[in-house]
Amino acid sequence: MDITAFGHALGTVHDGLTVFRDGQPAPVPLVDTAISVAVVAGLATVTTRRRFRNAEALPIEAVLTLPVGFDAVVTGLRAVVDGRVLQAVAKPKHEARDDYEGALDAGKLAVLHEEVLRGVHALSVGNLAAGAEVEVELTAVMPLSPAVGGPWMRLPVTVGQLYGASPLAPVDDLTASAQLRHMARLSVTVDAGQAMLRGQALGEAVEIALDAAIELQVQGGGFGLHHGIAADGRQVRLDLRPLGGHAAAGGPDRLDLAVLVDRSGSTDSRASGPRGLTLWEAMRDGLRLELGRVRAADRIALWQFGTRCTPLGAATGPAAAGLVQALAPPDGGTELAEAVRAVLRSGASDILVLTDGQTWAHTVDELAASKARVSAILVGAGSLDANIGQLCAMTGGQLFYAAGDDVAASLSLALSALRRKGAAVTGTLEDGAATRIVALRGGVEIVAEWSDAMELRPCDAIGRYAAALSLPLFPADGAEALARAHGLCTHRTSLILVDVAGVAVEGMAQQRKVPLMQSGARVMMQERADIACSMDVAYESYDLPDRMGRSLSLRSESIRPMPRPSGHFSQASEGGGRGRFDHDAVQSFGPPPAAPLPPEEIRDLFATLRWDVLGDRLLAGDLSDLSGPQAALVRHLAQDPAILGFSRHFGREPSAVALGLVADLIGDRLGGRYVRRVFRDLPLRMWEDLRLWRMKPPSGGHPW
Repeated sequence: MDITAFGHALGTVHDGLTVFRDGQPAPVPLVDTAISVAVVAGLATVTTRRRFRNAEALPIEAVLTLPVGFDAVVTGLRAVVDGRVLQAVAKPKHEARDDYEGALDAGKLAVLHEEVLRGVHALSVGNLAAGAEVEVELTAVMPLSPAVGGPWMRLPVTVGQLYGASPLAPVDDLTASAQLRHMARLSVTVDAGQAMLRGQALGEAVEIALDAAIELQVQGGGFGLHHGIAADGRQVRLDLRPLGGHAAAGGPDRLDLAVLVDRSGSTDSRASGPRGLTLWEAMRDGLRLELGRVRAADRIALWQFGTRCTPLGAATGPAAAGLVQALAPPDGGTELAEAVRAVLRSGASDILVLTDGQTWAHTVDELAASKARVSAILVGAGSLDANIGQLCAMTGGQLFYAAGDDVAASLSLALSALRRKGAAVTGTLEDGAATRIVALRGGVEIVAEWSDAMELRPCDAIGRYAAALSLPLFPADGAEALARAHGLCTHRTSLILVDVAGVAVEGMAQQRKVPLMQSGARVMMQERADIACSMDVAYESYDLPDRMGRSLSLRSESIRPMPRPSGHFSQASEGGGRGRFDHDAVQSFGPPPAAPLPPEEIRDLFATLRWDVLGDRLLAGDLSDLSGPQAALVRHLAQDPAILGFSRHFGREPSAVALGLVADLIGDRLGGRYVRRVFRDLPLRMWEDLRLWRMKPPSGGHPW
């Protein structure tokens, strides 16, 4: 089994349901989805309403990790609870997370929307009471792309099987299931022309399966002007201008381009479209057609990559089309990072990648510093744009999408756009505010201008989108302040709302991971309530011997680098404790706990523990759900003089305190919630000397 650095067992993302609650599957809390798209002059406002219902007899936390269009900007979040409308606010990422966790500790309903990677977001609905419902509405703005049949857009709703190690923690990871059928009502309005979905005209709202990206085209539509209001009251003017077809003049610059073609095994899957082509065949045919149309002075170097990267030659002018016949059929993995490195070593300064994007290969940190510009065309409805898109953004490149199997059209647009040199965003700032910027997005030039004229109206979606385009021009603190003022979800800010007026729930909410519908899985589900089930994070179990040769049941989550706990309990340390005790009082309980096991073995031993499921029983001292080795360790720690003295002094159950210290050592999100319940009202300084990572290594074997 392959184990990634973040504890993912490769090949388990699609393995179906993981049951919990004594072996009984739990119903999926996401019960309804509606997507509304309003297209005006080449810019789309997408409103997604999701209704969550808790059909269980206990409070839950629903967590949905979802792909978001890489060039989309999340501009607003609100929730409807018992007929009341709650509006989210943007806060710095860590502050929003702290507010969310604090609300969960207090039993209050809270909704958090955060960017875990650009192009991948997580929506958490915490403390949803038994039998309760909440509707969460998310608004995003995104530009359409020029296409032969009219402006075109792609809304990702799921992902295909991804190669490589995910950079996300398991709770935040993208998870899909072939056992689920997610449906949505889709409605589209356009200011001009006719909206088309999969070649069919859209009139009334239609019901669609969310197993493939939603690809919309506006026949007879166009690009143009928009007007809006910024957060500071200034008027904003947006002008969207398509860069034009590749056969047009397109600027004086000649192309000196390295084209890198994905031939991984996943490109052998079918592309949507009438010709019945695979993704690889669609890329091959598109290259053969469009490379035969380049200018005489253009130089094209062709490369292919799967598990290995191979140069196929270089040619000038339309002769470059002859290189395409050397492309090998699909095979192997998607070693994107090494492929880009190989092309960079050849001296290329402009790279265009054609890929289905089904890889977690993280190329940004080490490759973004190069002077090369990397752009990409994503092919296939299951593609993920998060990592390749980030590389494009960091190097000044652009991201393009192929509509169905028509790679030629997107390649034509990309070649035209790549003739234009310069940064993806340019502009001017005056007195800390943007006055004019020019941004390039998927073959569209977007010019934003802010006037001195002021409006008394509140900021609108156009003003928010324009602000998001300008963020790269600001220093970190300025970008954060601008995102907060405009209510944006970015890599620095998250959207948070708390139902302060609502009734508090009792107990620790159990987490329910809502999986996406597996790409291409159009399977009708039986009408049984226990079929549609939420998922635990997909871990495989396996056995490892402990130091005494016994077998411990572990999940792959335990095989990951664990940071020393820090900063998880800032709320507990901000007062609210018993002020008459000082730090020295903790020392009076005795020396720090003796170490029964090295910290890494304690982490391994408790890697499978569901703190949210067992939390209430563990707080009461009930260890019956623990394994024998787990219970033995807890009892040993509970007898330690320091822990025992602390527990008696503050009226805590000794085994609960011992488990709180174990959860603190592990340092994950659910464990952190258990820790805060154990040490409620006590500042960190009153118990930090008990923390297990401070223990000295054991000198002998197990004490039991």
